[in-house]
Amino acid sequence: MVEYVLAALRATPRVNRIALVGPLPLPPAVAAGVDIPVPARGEMLDNLAAGLAALGSDAPVLALAADIPLLTAQAVGAFLDAARDLDLDIGYGIVPRDDMVREFPGVRKTFVRLRDGVFTGGSLVLIRPQAFVRAQDVLAGAVRARKSPLALARLLGPGVILGLLAGSLRIADLENRVAALAGIRARAVICHHPEIGLDVDHPETLAVVRDRLSRGARPSTNGRVREFQNR
Repeated sequence: MVEYVLAALRATPRVNRIALVGPLPLPPAVAAGVDIPVPARGEMLDNLAAGLAALGSDAPVLALAADIPLLTAQAVGAFLDAARDLDLDIGYGIVPRDDMVREFPGVRKTFVRLRDGVFTGGSLVLIRPQAFVRAQDVLAGAVRARKSPLALARLLGPGVILGLLAGSLRIADLENRVAALAGIRARAVICHHPEIGLDVDHPETLAVVRDRLSRGARPSTNGRVREFQNR
């Protein structure tokens, strides 16, 4: 799967260097598309920190998962275009439900209802390395709490949890809460390319991906951060 992701990134002119965090040595076909191989550290945030350190720059970094093989250069370019218009330290890609359901009907995804619409999370994040360092403790807490409603409520506060359950929160409310907790400008980046959210976590998703790839769906050229870190 990672080869398809690398191909999409290589076809995106605005992507410069590519660091891949994973078990070393990389297979030759994968290594050919990577500028900086980085040994895996185990936990997600540890891997992300290792990739950022290996790139060694203050420029914005595009971080993404390796299990989104339908990713295209158009999707990467659209995400970067949308992020460019926002004042952010960290930008997290989200996809409207209508876009996801229209392109991939029946695929299992978790959706969150907000006053701005219904969204699912994507696998693209734009990060300023210095902001990641400042927010790392809070981000680690969020990762640990993500599967525990009680722990999540302690972290975000009961008002946020109740607002999420009621669908009364706005995107801006969540952004402001993250800013208050972590001291960074966090922004949701709405992207209308649902392939950024089609991570291969379930057998039915794998079947969809295999079908699309068998019919010739490949990362295509178009689009145009300076660096990228893939975990």
